[in-house]
Amino acid sequence: MNIPQIVSPDGYIDTIAPRTSGDAQMDVRFLFPKVSDYIVSSLKEGKPWFFSGRSGNAQIGLLTDTHMPGETPPVPEIDGSKILLSGMIRNLNPLLTNALDLFETGDEIGRLVLMDPELRIRDVRHYLHKRLFVGNRVGKGYYEGFDICQETDALTGKNCDYIEVALSSFQYCFEPAAMNRSSIGAVIKKGRSALNAIRSKVSMDPEHALLNPGALFVGAIKISLGDIYGIIDAVVTPEKDNIIHLPARVLDPFRTFRDRQVELYHMGETPVGLSDIRIRIRFFRSQNPLTVPLEKARVKEGYRLYDLLTHAEVSNLFDILDDNAMGLILNKGNFIQVPRALDTKGEAQLEIIKNCLAKSTQRRHEPFIPDTLGHRLKETLGKLSVLGGVNSRVFIGRRFPEREVVDALRRTGLCTFLINMENPCFADDDIRHMIALTHAGQARCEFMRYDPVIDKLYSFYHGCFMEPDDWERFDRVRFWFAFYGSHTNAVDNRLTIDLINRLALRLGDEMGIVHGGGPGLMKEANDLARRHNIMSVGIAVELEGENQASLTTCDGLIKYNEGLRLARQDHLQKLSNLPVINTGGYGSAEELSITITSMKIHENILAPIILLDPDNLWENARKQTQKIADKKYGPAFIPHLVKSCKNAAQAETHLIEFLSDPELWYEKNKIPAQSVETARIKAARIRRSFLCLGDVELFCTPSPRLSPVRSINTN
Repeated sequence: MNIPQIVSPDGYIDTIAPRTSGDAQMDVRFLFPKVSDYIVSSLKEGKPWFFSGRSGNAQIGLLTDTHMPGETPPVPEIDGSKILLSGMIRNLNPLLTNALDLFETGDEIGRLVLMDPELRIRDVRHYLHKRLFVGNRVGKGYYEGFDICQETDALTGKNCDYIEVALSSFQYCFEPAAMNRSSIGAVIKKGRSALNAIRSKVSMDPEHALLNPGALFVGAIKISLGDIYGIIDAVVTPEKDNIIHLPARVLDPFRTFRDRQVELYHMGETPVGLSDIRIRIRFFRSQNPLTVPLEKARVKEGYRLYDLLTHAEVSNLFDILDDNAMGLILNKGNFIQVPRALDTKGEAQLEIIKNCLAKSTQRRHEPFIPDTLGHRLKETLGKLSVLGGVNSRVFIGRRFPEREVVDALRRTGLCTFLINMENPCFADDDIRHMIALTHAGQARCEFMRYDPVIDKLYSFYHGCFMEPDDWERFDRVRFWFAFYGSHTNAVDNRLTIDLINRLALRLGDEMGIVHGGGPGLMKEANDLARRHNIMSVGIAVELEGENQASLTTCDGLIKYNEGLRLARQDHLQKLSNLPVINTGGYGSAEELSITITSMKIHENILAPIILLDPDNLWENARKQTQKIADKKYGPAFIPHLVKSCKNAAQAETHLIEFLSDPELWYEKNKIPAQSVETARIKAARIRRSFLCLGDVELFCTPSPRLSPVRSINTN
């Protein structure tokens, strides 16, 4: 069924009436140059409509509307597909001073909204917790902070539901010292993306806060929408207090998720508690541009690019990119090429980016599609139209931009990066930067890599690139085994293979494998992980000329630049928590030393260090730890962590005994409780800081899926 769109494209300021500078209001005319036949005919039929101003203007306290509350709205002037409206812009924020002087003809100003009673959703319960999520979650499947109310539609005479929503426990406060002509002008021209430069988000308790007469309040409500429109009423409950919601009142399908800003102005005479205020919302049907079934989690948290496009459609996006361009900005149906400066790290490149971003914010009534790509991009653009908030702007390029460029784009609200590279290398600082930005709460960035050779799309998650479908698998892993060993094929890896087979059967998807992302043992471990469907992460380093090509079949992969061997090893140590050393060479010896040292200084959780040693290669190393302890050059507990194993069965027993009851294992192996606790605190802090991990396995409790095993005599 084809459902018409009840919201028009953006209109513009057509004319501005003469006024005295400093006046709090100016009269204007709004032009909508290309409105659909459906909206035009509905207006002629007399169906209810209203003007919805730009959210950025409303959030700084500018009322853009066709009339004041209580007044009669003007009659639209219809000329074919063109509509003219008489309107006004009023400044309700004393901090803005002469903000109205910044408006010019041609500025985007808002949209026409048709509240077609035939598309009104009568019973919202059919949509609730499926395509409509509202309020705060307080339990599994239970939300509070809203009420379902009912009214009689004036045109149809039918009973229809609407929802009243309570305010969230935070608000946006202006920073007067950050507000000047330039920063206010940026909001008027660019919209919401420039708001963060002039305000701060602060917590507040609605139970102990008031909205005073003549005051502006910018807060939020919790709401997420699927394929339905939400229309906020201009009147706020309780009606008697004369509080209005400023005219940015459209909640777009899909693009509305999590926190949605609300802008209230108190026109009454009595202070009102914020806990008493409710935002009234009605709902209307909308066309669904997606070709896949709706997913509840995506509706609640917002769709992202990788949720919407096939790999072929992602590949098509790179066809738009000019050969000499630094990249491409995709925003609101616009494809804006970003020219490459002679010095990509210089100030000129940043200025070019700013200019391109400003250009990308200009909405087009018809998206520009290159002639060579025409038809195949139309469906792709339709899917991308559901992207909202920080997900809606995408930088597309052939290589990852410099950190300065990433930061410049991010400050303007562009947080999604899509790069066409087969197997890129990164500096240590760049990886840390991506980790921090990827897990920065609601303003997080998305770094994606499309591999044209194998036609796969990867997204950066907790320090490595993996397919988005693997995020959940990654999060389920508790026991990350680091397998160290030789990269050559001359070494017999059968012991490691046997151990992995045994552990996979016991631990299932709670087990993950971390390795160096190279050949030899690393490839053997990775191949076995794929066979058992357990998570495998390769942390590689560029070793040109060393016959150590990095794997591309890992579930997760990150590659460090040449010369960053120790940074790579540090990353590997921080992700893993159970080290296993197989027969190997100098590199494996170094990895064993780093592992022991990391536990000595409590940067790693204290756990068995397994030496797979059928031919006593590591025997002297094990004895050396005892000599160091005997001479008191190091902690006495370290030798008790090192377990030499002649076969996989012995190694399995040590590991399962530890995982079955860590506290008992520590006691039997004479590991001091103070050292155990110190390592838990320090290692958890480091991993949360470096990898932004939410849950860090600290081996505090026995694993419920393992039964205790009887220890064996390894002498």
